[in-house]
Amino acid sequence: MDKTCHIEAIKKTALSEEAMKTLASFYSIFADSTRLSIVALLLSHELCVNDIAEVLSLSQSRVSHQLQVLRKHDVVTFYRSGKQVLYTLKDNHIKDLFRTGLEHSSEKDEALYKERKEKGY
Repeated sequence: MDKTCHIEAIKKTALSEEAMKTLASFYSIFADSTRLSIVALLLSHELCVNDIAEVLSLSQSRVSHQLQVLRKHDVVTFYRSGKQVLYTLKDNHIKDLFRTGLEHSSEKDEALYKERKEKGY
């Protein structure tokens, strides 16, 4: 196979620019430490806005705004339990993405590695 045919074969397997923009938009939601903190809490807990705000020492308004962003990108979902609205992660893909990112980030960061192991992530 000559180089031109090889390059053309590779081009056929590449995702479209539109697909890459969609993927980039999805990954951009993880570029905010507040959103990541919320995702971390929801890995093992279903929580209301008030509880998230209290645990993270943030305003309810800020937490609500970030939850809205996470809902828009199908990262979290919610349900009503009486008068409370409880948030949870949308699916296990989000858990896997978070844990994989944390594991990767902690490979060369000894302090992060130690914290990840201590906290059970």
